[in-house]
Amino acid sequence: MKINKQRLMTMLDEVNQITSESEGVTRLAYSEQEEAALDWFIDKCEAHDIRTYRDAIGNVFGTIGPEGEKGVLIGSHLDTVKDGGKYDGALGVVAGLEVLMTLTENHAELKRPVTVVSFRGEEANILGGTFGSRAFCGMIDFNDDFIDRLKRTPFSLQQVKDTVNVDQYSDYIELHIEQGKTLEKDNINIGIVNTIAGIKRLDVTVHGESAHSGTMAMTERDDALTHTANVLLNFEKIVKSYGPPNVGTVGELFVHPNLPNVVPGKVEFVLEVRGTNIKTMHDITEEVSNYARQNHNVTIKPNVEKHPSDLSEIVLAAAEETCQEIDMSYHVMASGANHDANSLSTIMNSGLIFIPCLNGVSHNPKEYAAPTDIENGANTLLGTTLKLV
Repeated sequence: MKINKQRLMTMLDEVNQITSESEGVTRLAYSEQEEAALDWFIDKCEAHDIRTYRDAIGNVFGTIGPEGEKGVLIGSHLDTVKDGGKYDGALGVVAGLEVLMTLTENHAELKRPVTVVSFRGEEANILGGTFGSRAFCGMIDFNDDFIDRLKRTPFSLQQVKDTVNVDQYSDYIELHIEQGKTLEKDNINIGIVNTIAGIKRLDVTVHGESAHSGTMAMTERDDALTHTANVLLNFEKIVKSYGPPNVGTVGELFVHPNLPNVVPGKVEFVLEVRGTNIKTMHDITEEVSNYARQNHNVTIKPNVEKHPSDLSEIVLAAAEETCQEIDMSYHVMASGANHDANSLSTIMNSGLIFIPCLNGVSHNPKEYAAPTDIENGANTLLGTTLKLV
């Protein structure tokens, strides 16, 4: 039994016609474009006699097979970043649809139901990334900050609470582009994820003193941006000293007063470390914090801390067996990016399958996955699903 590559690629092209005017694909969380893509999902399911359901916040589901048993869930998301690519998220949803269509056409005898889901708001948004899957899993912290943010969305507090619906499923599988270079570099067909990296972030403020850029001598300056540069260069050295898979990033600086004729008096940024061992992540952030405090005038406060998540050995074994049976080379690996599979791993057996993407590029209009790699990934998804049902 194999998926229909042409149908899969056609569906992927169809859903990616739904975008706001931009370079690449833009379907921001909770936008009319995301809504239209979710409607497309429902229409596609109904056209193929797949039972549909839309929950209180708009996560959409399509199901085949018997009712009354705990089922297998396949999914991802249809929202994108601004000026994003065609494959991040959409690939997993469309491949899930194709798996259901293939199972139906081949009259597969299913002992349990199989469901494909598109979760809302996986990308960073006002309610936090992976919002749809976290709400589905009952992982939302209803603190004052969340409730305040919720008021600026289409959702009510009761709708979010009504979204919890994990009791119907025992397993989750997600197909995704790798968003890195490992598979492409090593010429490997499939990545099978055993761990999703944790995230630790610090809010850092570097203090200096603003001054006139033309009258303050270079030797007399207390330049907050220059101090920041030293902190960041040492941060890079520290992270590299711990080796893979640890990575560190500062992607945004707020320079004050941000004027061309004023020496910067303050710089604010978020320092991020990702890795698969929380102690190592703590060691890295402690080392860079110590350097910054000893050598510069800084204020450092904790921000987000998400522990690494181990994915299901049951799903991993099913994916490995499938790769061996269909002659796919594979590599067991960690994921440095967060995914809906991370949310689901707290509740049920959860697995994540990667395919290569060109030059590791993602969140970018240049994001690309070859049709053959997409076909390989979808067939691996199909085989893994069959082993779980």
